Amino acid sequence: MKKITVEFTEKNLTGNAGLVHFGRFIEKLGLRGILSSHLTITRAANADYQACDAVIMLIFGVLAGVKHISRMALLKADNVLRTVFDWDKFPAASTFGRLFRLFSHKNCNELSEAEDKVRRKIWKKGWFRRITVDFDSSVKMVFGSQEGAEKGYNPLKKGQKSYHPVFCFIAETCECLHNWFRPGNTYSANGIVEFCKECFARIPKGVWKVFVRADSAFFNGEFLDFLESKGALYLIKVKMKGLEELLSLKKWQKVRNMPGFESTEFEYKCGGWSKPRRFAAVRELIEVITEGLLFPKYEYQYFCYVLNENFSPWKAHKKYAKRAASENWIEWCKNQMAAGTILTQDFWANTAVFQTCILAYNLMVWMMMLTGEKKLRYEPNTIKAWFIHVPARLLMGSRRWVLKLSQNAFFKGKWLEIENAVDCLCFE
Repeated sequence: MKKITVEFTEKNLTGNAGLVHFGRFIEKLGLRGILSSHLTITRAANADYQACDAVIMLIFGVLAGVKHISRMALLKADNVLRTVFDWDKFPAASTFGRLFRLFSHKNCNELSEAEDKVRRKIWKKGWFRRITVDFDSSVKMVFGSQEGAEKGYNPLKKGQKSYHPVFCFIAETCECLHNWFRPGNTYSANGIVEFCKECFARIPKGVWKVFVRADSAFFNGEFLDFLESKGALYLIKVKMKGLEELLSLKKWQKVRNMPGFESTEFEYKCGGWSKPRRFAAVRELIEVITEGLLFPKYEYQYFCYVLNENFSPWKAHKKYAKRAASENWIEWCKNQMAAGTILTQDFWANTAVFQTCILAYNLMVWMMMLTGEKKLRYEPNTIKAWFIHVPARLLMGSRRWVLKLSQNAFFKGKWLEIENAVDCLCFE
């Protein structure tokens, strides 16, 4: 290794040059104007920062990889970004905390409505006639005594405090259609009908058919009643408690070209339901026990679904398996976009921060979608590594600002493609 000397003398350097793309994209969307018109949080006219400024700055922080309010100092120290985005003043970490503690339940709803308005702008550029929406909940463990963090269902660390958010994703685009940030002791299906109503209200115009997938936590008669009232198709996994005895009495048929698999379908009315519904089930032979027995004993793994789509049991089973992608998107939001990781001591502040992180994720999805990708193909961390964490120098020459990147920059072609596509975007 060559002997080197380190000097801290260079100016106007950044390690997050790719945020310039997102800055242009956000400016084209008019995000700041939308946020300021929806958020009713009022501060003095001479205040240095408004609530919408805190939201937008945190979006850039999340895109840059920030996972704690204190790490927003990385952006504060980046003179290139501050010059490009006209951030003459930048809040301290404590100021960010105070700004988000101004959020109430009402303001969190306003933030959600602002995101919905942005979505409708995006979907005017290209929309789907039929969409698949995946409902799921997740556990986000915390360390400390944050407001709303409670002991509840936690398969990884029983007894640890957590939050229990619920999500709705659109499978065709990978975007998060809606979310609720909830205390950790909230049951998965609590309020699911109200949540579903809000989801349907946020579905962009032009969508004429909705197909809903959800796990057994959403196996609820009222939920199914609401989906049917909306004309939605659904495929919901059935809770297995007491179900194996019922399924063992059914007539099973072998699944073609799938050794060890059998299927059946039937109608059944659960307690408290308004009517019987169609069930489809698949079972897989796990083990045949013969030792010490006169007759062999067959051990099966069962999969059962309630549905109103005309699928065969095997097709329903394969269709439901694709729902696993939504669990990846949730992990991306939680672990790669800091949703539920950046926390304060205030529940509604945490809710607003959580929604801001989801908005940052959706902005990434939308920008990639409108600049050449039909849906998000890369993980957020991959996009950050290739297109955001790019070193550059900002120079002023010939009365214009120039951002200088390496001539051997990785993914140079894709960078230029995104830049040209963003420049060509125009929103009404």
